Amino acid sequence: MEQRSILRNKKGQIGTLQTIIISLVVIGIVLGIGFLVLEEFMDQMTAGSGAEEGVNDTIQALAKIPSWLSIIVILAIVGILLTIVFSVLPRAGTRV
Repeated sequence: MEQRSILRNKKGQIGTLQTIIISLVVIGIVLGIGFLVLEEFMDQMTAGSGAEEGVNDTIQALAKIPSWLSIIVILAIVGILLTIVFSVLPRAGTRV
């Protein structure tokens, strides 16, 4: 009886997929808008000013984040697949 309730709780772990996807989409949208705003600031700055250097440094620092998003997506997919595999394997050994 206890094993059946544990198996039912594991099915809910796959539901976190929606939260992960929404978070990644929101991060991507915010980064895209941020890059557009920073690019607009860059166009309005005078060359060689301290403000232009600050905006340029910020753009270079933020440019590293999108490369990490693909790694995060891959890790999320691997985590979901492992959750599915480990929730199915215990059931394969028992006769219900």
